[in-house]
Amino acid sequence: MSFVIDLAGKTAVVTGAARGIGRAVAVALADAGATLMVTDIAPEGLNASKNVIDKIGGKCRAHQADITVKAQADGLIEETLRSFGQIDILVNCAGILRVASFLETTEADWDATLDVNLKGTFLCCQAAGRHMVERRTGKIVNLASNAGKVPRMNNGSYCASKAGVILLTRVMALELAQYGIAVNAVCPGGTDTEMIRIQAGDPKVLDRIIQGDLETYRAGIPAGRLARPEEQAYMVLYLASEYADHITGQTFFVDGGQTMV
Repeated sequence: MSFVIDLAGKTAVVTGAARGIGRAVAVALADAGATLMVTDIAPEGLNASKNVIDKIGGKCRAHQADITVKAQADGLIEETLRSFGQIDILVNCAGILRVASFLETTEADWDATLDVNLKGTFLCCQAAGRHMVERRTGKIVNLASNAGKVPRMNNGSYCASKAGVILLTRVMALELAQYGIAVNAVCPGGTDTEMIRIQAGDPKVLDRIIQGDLETYRAGIPAGRLARPEEQAYMVLYLASEYADHITGQTFFVDGGQTMV
């Protein structure tokens, strides 16, 4: 029996597609044959992602949107339906990280983090979910984080937002299973993206993330390295495929063993 993921004839929406894991997910889905609508608030990175997909022969449109605004999240889904007629897969990759201790976290940073990471996911899922219910089929994959399970120093708003994504995913899975819709979450650990390099600011900090640091990153990464964005994308690709049709309400940690205990 061969194991080939073929998404030809499927249409996927990927948020946060301008860089990092979002771009890797979009490219992986396109490489498997899916038609793509990619979105982000950053137009330059979004166009760059579309160019990458175009070069591999993928069919793709780019739509700039702020998913924290309901009208724009709804508009993204409406534009996808006008362009392609259906949505089979939704992958929510959009996310931000604001680093500060709990006592020093500002209300503005708290609101921004929860708006993008949790509210944006909710709005896109709701808009796409209504269409999927009508068709009685669909796959939704939400990018959470292992920080939604294990507390991290100076990451209070981020941890709270990603924990919310994990439980929202389970509630959605419970309610939407009757309509043939599968909803799962992928929880990356430390992944070699622009976000983590900006957060670290210094290669020595990346070493502490990998090796462990009792004052900040706790357990470290037993696998001894950061994940590649493509490694997160492969899990998303599997969950979006027919091979995962009977998997829903689950949370998959792709973190090199960071949360094994």
